[in-house]
Amino acid sequence: MGYKVLGWGTAVFLSILFLVMACTSAEPEAVTPELETEEAIVVNLPDLGEAPEFRNDVWLNSDAPVTLADQRGKVVLLEFWTFG
Repeated sequence: MGYKVLGWGTAVFLSILFLVMACTSAEPEAVTPELETEEAIVVNLPDLGEAPEFRNDVWLNSDAPVTLADQRGKVVLLEFWTFG
């Protein structure tokens, strides 16, 4: 009977110990990092005006010709490739 009580006591002790260890954190309290202010990046590129309109009779994945005016305000990915 002594071993049975010792076994249960050990199990309860280890369970409580595990629970306490799981609830505590080894990391310090969260501190809000100070954000560094970023300076504006100035890029001096020449102004070449508006992009020229695409001229093509065949457009893949489109029923009608695609124009730049139709794409204004949208994010557009252009991929140029050729067969060969």
